[in-house]
Amino acid sequence: MKINKLITVALLSVSLFSAMQVSAALKTCEDEIKETNTFLTEKGVPPVNNITDLATTLRNIKNFGRLPDRYITVDEAKRLGWSGQASETLWGVKKTNNRWIGGDIYNNPALPANQAWLTADIDVVKGYRSPKRVIYSLSGPQRFITTDQYQHLVELEPCQ
Repeated sequence: MKINKLITVALLSVSLFSAMQVSAALKTCEDEIKETNTFLTEKGVPPVNNITDLATTLRNIKNFGRLPDRYITVDEAKRLGWSGQASETLWGVKKTNNRWIGGDIYNNPALPANQAWLTADIDVVKGYRSPKRVIYSLSGPQRFITTDQYQHLVELEPCQ
């Protein structure tokens, strides 16, 4: 009986240690975004401006399986009074004030077909949507960003 408990404790310790090593090997989301920004800049593509907001969004998706509370879908924003026009700020409508667009389905044949893909705005300024998005799936760790209205997709490495 004691031997079985000892083996169980040893296996749990090894599993915990392995999990800690994998976690420690992951870059911070801020570092991953900075590296991606360097790549984008070298390619002549606009970088992400607000690294902290994107890092928070990536962590929220990874840790809780959802976007931060500030996000609402296009349909929800329209129900609350937003026109959906690029020239109209979401923050000009009281019910959508300080909200960002996110959680809408995104289809692109270049992405793995075995997952449902969603998109969310990044680099929102004063409620106006930018051409920058994070593309994510809730069924896997892959994440992509585009900073030029889906012309280029860049994969982000998993981060913490």
